[in-house]
Amino acid sequence: MRQRVGDRRRGNRDGGALLGLMGVVAALVFAPVPGRAADDAWSDDACWISVRAGSARSGARFAPDGAFGYGFGYTWFLAKEVAWSANVQHDLLGRYADAAQIEVPVTVEFTKHFRFSAPARPYLGAGWGAIYHKTYRTGADESGFRQGLYLATGGNAVLNAGSLIGVDVRLMLEQDTRSINPTFPNTQASSTHWSVKLSYSRVL
Repeated sequence: MRQRVGDRRRGNRDGGALLGLMGVVAALVFAPVPGRAADDAWSDDACWISVRAGSARSGARFAPDGAFGYGFGYTWFLAKEVAWSANVQHDLLGRYADAAQIEVPVTVEFTKHFRFSAPARPYLGAGWGAIYHKTYRTGADESGFRQGLYLATGGNAVLNAGSLIGVDVRLMLEQDTRSINPTFPNTQASSTHWSVKLSYSRVL
């Protein structure tokens, strides 16, 4: 009974986070912000605000299978097709029963966007960030900050005159990841963190 109640509460929290993210997406889609023309979305001094949602997981040996993640970002094009971005993500890396492992990466990055076609462009990038790591309901919960370097790739396509839709893939190498937590032990000094998310961007 206790486990079922915990599952219901956990489902309510996850459902609330998903509904909140959907609300933000809807607000961005229908917000009366004048967007640039589609062919200007990657131009010098263009700015985007983005939301993302998808999957995330840890590559550590005893990590769970992965779960849900979402995030927000701001992108500013310093030159044509070259951009700087700041991002905040919230990733549930997985669960064992009621125990959960969560990370919140706060990152900055530079990306190069490639014009292979007018309405859609892939990109490659690299960045650095601080990662807040926390475990819940393990009997020996721990929390703290780590740092990591990462590579990012993906692409964006024009949805309408002021909006883009895309996919974002990230591989981060985190430092100082050793842990003696009984549920999520890690003997490695560094570990990987994967995420694959769909994105919606509003061009300002």
